[in-house]
Amino acid sequence: MNMNLPVRRPAPVTVSAVSAVSAALAALFCASAAQAVVVYSGTVNLAIPNTTAGLYLNLVDGSSFTGPGTFPVNPGPGANFDFNVFGTAAWTFFSPGTSGQVNTVPTTSKGYVSATATGPASSLALGTPIDGSSLFNTGSPSGSAVTTGAPVIIGLRFRNENVAANLTDDTVHYGWVRVALTAGLPSTLIDYGYESTPLTGIAAGVTAAVPEPAAWLLMGLGLGVAGLLARRRQAQG
Repeated sequence: MNMNLPVRRPAPVTVSAVSAVSAALAALFCASAAQAVVVYSGTVNLAIPNTTAGLYLNLVDGSSFTGPGTFPVNPGPGANFDFNVFGTAAWTFFSPGTSGQVNTVPTTSKGYVSATATGPASSLALGTPIDGSSLFNTGSPSGSAVTTGAPVIIGLRFRNENVAANLTDDTVHYGWVRVALTAGLPSTLIDYGYESTPLTGIAAGVTAAVPEPAAWLLMGLGLGVAGLLARRRQAQG
């Protein structure tokens, strides 16, 4: 029996081929990662007065209003507000409607994440998804569940009135606000963030976009190809 049978070897992977695959994977990864952009305020520490006006905040332009008066005047600081927390003895959140707005905000473009459609605003754990599957109280949810004196994350959805030049765009965006509320005392809005892409979810408290699973897979493949290239160069050297 002839034991000297020819051994089939796989076709060599050329450096140029590996480089081409690496470049393609990198391009796909960058394209996927660029789909989501989180707009983060940084630490702002805005004072929340213990009044019937409280604090109004426009997440898009960062302007705020605390009075005098009950609602911000449009145009002006805090106009077209997306977030409002107020109260003297107890804190309450308010969803925008007509006052302080360039035009009426639809019910489907506002609200605070809650366990029920009429319940208090929820205290969200870091990383909790805020998206179309979330339940929103679109009225005036109580702050009873988040008045702890410690930093608490609240989820919300809002209309980005700056998307369209005619200011009639009702595009929904998802975001979060971190506050420290103490019953009966002035409090603080620490920071906030929102997803710049309409109808794209965001994770509570997350300040930068997290690559999607497909992006992680592409990055893993890219690293694998890079490792193969390094081993081949080492073997050839």
